[in-house]
Formats: sequence, C-alpha cells, structure tokens
Amino acid sequence: MMPEKTNRKLDLERYAKYAQVLEKTRWASEFSWKHICKICQYIEPIRAKQGAIVFKEGANERSLGIIVKGSIEIIKGNSRIGTMKSSQTFGEMALIDGEPRSATGIAAEETIIFFIEEKALIKLTEEDPKLGVQLLWKISKLMSQRLRRTTGQLMDYMG
Repeated sequence: MMPEKTNRKLDLERYAKYAQVLEKTRWASEFSWKHICKICQYIEPIRAKQGAIVFKEGANERSLGIIVKGSIEIIKGNSRIGTMKSSQTFGEMALIDGEPRSATGIAAEETIIFFIEEKALIKLTEEDPKLGVQLLWKISKLMSQRLRRTTGQLMDYMG
C-alpha cells in the first residue's frame, strides 16, 4: 500500500507544478485554480528544442497543444505563415474533427507545450462533465475567433 500512496503524492506534486505553469498563461484565465489542477491531470507536457518539429502537416494527431513557454513557427508548404507564442493553442480542429494537421509547426526556440489528446479530453469530460463543457466551450470560442480573423483577412484580400 505504501508505494501507491507515494506514487499518488508524487503525481499530485507533478500536477501542481504543471498547474503553476499553466496558471501563468492567458489561456488559463477563465479557469479556477481547482479546474487548472484538474486539467493538468490530463495533459502531456512536451519540451521541444529549437528547430524540432512539434506537429507536421498531414499528420493525424487528435490533440490540442497549449504553448506555455517559447514559440512555434507555422509553415504551410514552403511558406512561413505565422508564429504562435506562449498562451496560444493549436490543434483545436484536429482535436474536434480528426482531420489531418493543416500546417507544420517548428519550435523557434526551446518551447514547452501541454498537449491534451482526444482520449484524455473524453475521460476528463466523463469524470467532470461541467469542466469538460467549460473546456469545450473555450475550444469553440478559440475556433470562432480564428474563423472571424481569417474571414476578415479574406475580405481585406478580396478588396
């Protein structure tokens, strides 16, 4: 019995460290400390060195990434189309619709990303439906904001 308690305690300490990092981002501003701690039980942190491919165009990865430190260059074909920085997310559409990634992301510097995979999101939603809905609502708002921005850019381009 003792090792299980020790492992549980270590897990809780690790999640608390993740929560402290996530809480410092603008992304987490709509969540309570309790909910941030709960979300961190379902994330997979990844450290990407400068130049590492974080996600690849065409890949079937059903996950959302939250950049908590650093930045990622977004590449479509051979063109750089933007940079994502701390507090920004990517992969909302891939998480929701399961379609392949629409661009490639390369770490512009050492970058830390918290990934939430589809299976983890489903499990979180089953265990805490209210938080699951709040998280899905956040993802929906992010997708809506991006669509509005893209529509505006398209209208500007079309003149």
